[in-house]
Amino acid sequence: MNAPDRRLTRQHFALYRGWLEGAPLESLHRAWGDAGTDVRVTRRLIATMRDTLAVAARRMRDHDAAHLLRLKPGSIPAAELHGRDDTPSLEDYRARVDPDGFYGEAELLDLYRADFPPDSSPRVDRRIARNARLRTRQVAALARMERALAEEPAPGHPVDGWFEPAIAGRLQAAGLVTLADLLALIERRRHRWHTDVPRLGPKGAQRITDWLALHASSLQAILSPLAVMPRRSLPAGHPALTRPTVTAGIAPLEAFAVPRELDGSAGSNRAPIPAEGAEFRSDIEAIHAWIRVRGVNSEHTARAYRREAERLLLWAVVAKGKAFSSLNVSDVDAYLNGFLADPQPAGRWVGRAKAERFDPAWRPFTGPLPASSRETARKILSALCAWLVKVRYLLANPFDALPRLQVARPDVDTHGRTLTHAQWRYVLQTVSVLNPTHAQQRDAFALLFAYATGLRRAELAGATLGALDRKGLDGTLDDAWTLRVDGKGGKVRYVPMPGRLMDALRALLRLTPGGPLTPDTAPRDMPLLASTTTGRPMTADGIGLLFRRIFARAAAQLERRYPGAAADLKRASTRWLRHTHANHALDAGSDLRDVKDQLGHASLGTTTLYTKGDAARRYQSVERFFDASLDAAAG
Repeated sequence: MNAPDRRLTRQHFALYRGWLEGAPLESLHRAWGDAGTDVRVTRRLIATMRDTLAVAARRMRDHDAAHLLRLKPGSIPAAELHGRDDTPSLEDYRARVDPDGFYGEAELLDLYRADFPPDSSPRVDRRIARNARLRTRQVAALARMERALAEEPAPGHPVDGWFEPAIAGRLQAAGLVTLADLLALIERRRHRWHTDVPRLGPKGAQRITDWLALHASSLQAILSPLAVMPRRSLPAGHPALTRPTVTAGIAPLEAFAVPRELDGSAGSNRAPIPAEGAEFRSDIEAIHAWIRVRGVNSEHTARAYRREAERLLLWAVVAKGKAFSSLNVSDVDAYLNGFLADPQPAGRWVGRAKAERFDPAWRPFTGPLPASSRETARKILSALCAWLVKVRYLLANPFDALPRLQVARPDVDTHGRTLTHAQWRYVLQTVSVLNPTHAQQRDAFALLFAYATGLRRAELAGATLGALDRKGLDGTLDDAWTLRVDGKGGKVRYVPMPGRLMDALRALLRLTPGGPLTPDTAPRDMPLLASTTTGRPMTADGIGLLFRRIFARAAAQLERRYPGAAADLKRASTRWLRHTHANHALDAGSDLRDVKDQLGHASLGTTTLYTKGDAARRYQSVERFFDASLDAAAG
């Protein structure tokens, strides 16, 4: 409204109607004011509307409206017509019984007249009747102007026509020129969208999304609950987290409705005899069964298997127009060596890496697959078809006729992804502070935990207090703590938790909200690495981000003196800590077999069964190199 091209909406007229009825300005601002502004802006908005409506009414030769709509609140008294001196004014009565402006003018008048009935006299009755007529004319005048001037927002309208100039300027600075741009950002970034807009906080964002929700019909856009609340606030199975079933186009496996003629019920590669007790009516039903059976022990495995099966099914139905169970050797060869190397058209098949499965922007690919990924796809899909042959769903496995893809095996340069002893000491010093906060102690423990154990990200995320065990090893270590780790492939191993690492854990538990706790008194399901705000287990991605932030802070401090070393730290990740553990352990004289067992590596040349003496030796080895590293950092 401060800008010449500011549009008038029905909400602006609701604001002005409340002002004419004498509602408190603060209440009007809370209900109808612009997001991110204070009450003074609403006061100016009302003044601008008064002038705008008067000018428009004169242009329309509606002189009655031009006069009535400029009257101040209270110019048409409602019931201050009593003969008694102790009767409060309507404004005083409003302040006493309705400070938040809950009641409308008519409702408030009814309450007022019930508490303070007006004196009955011809003069009073005439004044009440005259004021009632004036109020009726005023309401009608405002309604006439609303019908003539009010607009409904449309997606293509510029934001500066609908929002206060300061807010519109912030949106435009973020590249949001139209309301469609704003809606697209909210759809993409969800409840965190305001972080892309300079100087717009959560409260201002809430006011904007409230306004958009109010105009959902004219904007033809209903905001998802994810636009106004974090995903973790929604329960599993919430409609906002579920993709509607589609019969055409690309969709995840759980939302893809295969056409009846392509569902595989009459596939040319179907076995003539159904499996006993496992008769699958369609390809998608058979694929789901395989994922359940093969992925029962590992969520990560189930996701990988689903991804490859999903891609092939979608390609068969959408690109080839064939049922999955009708694919032949020529088809799967074209898929592996042609389509996967360059999924086209990219607009249909390729999308953002972080688009979730319920997001309409989800696509099965993020780009072409290298030979190594295509070979992985071949192995998984060949295993799928072999299982379907075994359960007598398919007649033959079309992947059997395809050779392995030749994949150039790169040299594994663990030293290129390893912190030197000096770099490690420097990073450790950056997280070691006196009187740390809970978050600072969590970061320090996380760094020590990953370095001392060499665990993978998922293994770090899955570690709980209940997986810790304290018992002597071979009678040589009476207070040795170990951690049970459920590794890749369902393999269980026990990794040492050196004494000083346990000291760091105890320090963290003492600072935990609701504490102090100890390893013996803490809940058994409590994660070793948890969010410091919610207490929930950190995800593998969250742990990776935590370490990248730690390394980035260390690199920023190191860059002025040693830019080369700082460049390495900028690239460092959780995987670097795993390699650093292995290299530093070997430098300290650890046995190669112990290091491999510690990391959970599978090797044909190394046995997976160790005696208790081996476990004790490995514990002492880890304790030795870990203590030496901490002593060097402290020095």
